[in-house]
Amino acid sequence: MNDEVAVLTSGGLDSSILLANLAKTTVIHPIYVRFGLPWEDQELDALNAFIEEISNKNVARLVELQVSISAVYKNHWAITEINVPAAGEPDESVFLPGRNIILLSMAATWCSINHVHNIAIGSLLGNPFPDASHQFFGDFGRSLSQGMAHTITITAPYRNLTKPQIIRQNQELPIHLTLTCMAPKQGAHCGECQKCEERQISFKYAGVTDITDYTE
Repeated sequence: MNDEVAVLTSGGLDSSILLANLAKTTVIHPIYVRFGLPWEDQELDALNAFIEEISNKNVARLVELQVSISAVYKNHWAITEINVPAAGEPDESVFLPGRNIILLSMAATWCSINHVHNIAIGSLLGNPFPDASHQFFGDFGRSLSQGMAHTITITAPYRNLTKPQIIRQNQELPIHLTLTCMAPKQGAHCGECQKCEERQISFKYAGVTDITDYTE
């Protein structure tokens, strides 16, 4: 079986670190799925900058897939940019229903056509969402395999690690180039949203200097 790995990448800290580490030992195919969300162009810029900076020949050409979620989400904050979850709001406030299901389905379809059997996703310890558990990934991988007649294995190598842990363990990487923000401004983190706060706190607990570009 082909050992190459399709890595779902958002340009964020978790998936970028995953991409870089897996590429140390195997060929990886970074996959970015566009949903029609307002911050995607800036995420892609961050992802491309990170990939260029690590300069690893095992990183294949970025695969960009596209599916529109606007008809489903309609007035959701992720479409309208109104009431974007701010610092201090709970994790549940940033849940994007069905996102991992769609991401994995799109990636699995690409894998079935391109003879790749492994998908990796950067889900971390403490992720409370129902589509981010080990059980979900195992069950969904089996369903995708059955539905496509193509074996798909979904792994989340960091599901037992926290964000401060992966920052501390990978501080030699250009993680300042990653983008983890729901309202970025000209490529910089807004410094005010829930994801920016999570990022700032994680660097603090990791004991690593945060040189991320924040506008606030």
